[in-house]
Amino acid sequence: MAATDQFTESPILTAIAIAYRNPDQILIADEVLPRVTAPGRNFKWQNYGEADAFTLPNTRVGRRGTPNQVEVEGTEKSAACEDFGIDVPLDNATLEEAKRNGHDPQMKATERATDVVALDREVRVANVITNADNYHPDHVEALGGSDVFDDPDSDPVSAIEDMLDTCWVRPNQLVFGLKSWRAFRKHPKIVKAVHGNSGDQGRATREQVAELLEVRRVLVGASRVNIKRPGENPVLNRVWDNIVAGQYIDRTADTSGGLTFGFSAQLGTKVAGTLPANMGLRGGVLVRSGETLAELVVANRAGFLIQNATGV
Repeated sequence: MAATDQFTESPILTAIAIAYRNPDQILIADEVLPRVTAPGRNFKWQNYGEADAFTLPNTRVGRRGTPNQVEVEGTEKSAACEDFGIDVPLDNATLEEAKRNGHDPQMKATERATDVVALDREVRVANVITNADNYHPDHVEALGGSDVFDDPDSDPVSAIEDMLDTCWVRPNQLVFGLKSWRAFRKHPKIVKAVHGNSGDQGRATREQVAELLEVRRVLVGASRVNIKRPGENPVLNRVWDNIVAGQYIDRTADTSGGLTFGFSAQLGTKVAGTLPANMGLRGGVLVRSGETLAELVVANRAGFLIQNATGV
């Protein structure tokens, strides 16, 4: 491949990819597993297991003594960041016409490509959070029968509080799939608790639920994704499924250490640019946007998962 066929990073398009946020696309991945800086494509990180960081040393110091020493470390593990990106093709005829009209389709193409990469990240993070294998077995519960949130006689507050208390570090945020959230926020016991009425009218807000359950934030995953391949009839599924999950997130933690349920190690920044494309009579360009990440669970005792939160 000739050198002229290589990807060329554009400072302008990269700035767009970094700053761009679609105001109408409701994505929560960056809050569920916050981004931290990866020291390199291949890096080491600390995994916290059964007793790591939970053992309390003796902190008493004698008048002529010295304090005890403690190294809050887990088990060192290796990971590697992966590249995620997408191309948007633009033919030269379209580019030339847009230039005459004072437009730059490459900027809009960067936004579209960034949207796709962001949705793909949302799916990856949702797969991490909804996978029972990423939690200690004691921190996973599948509801059924009269315990599901759409049963008016169930007790969803106790169901979540029990799981919060099971975790070795109490989660400070909750993640609902849209289906479980809709059932939870209109459950008569929730409505009664936050509005002080009989429970037959109203809906609870995320802020009210956060206060009720004593967590810092409540996140709701509402995005959809087509699970069929291009060219097949589309089937749109909810990304976050029928779950409630809790995580203790310490935003000061990074690859060097710190007890947190998980994070996303990011190498560098988002990047965008172009490369020549062989299309049509006059050719064109591919506008590429992407990022380099690794999504990791750091302490599986600092989170929980409720599956099948509703019966429908």
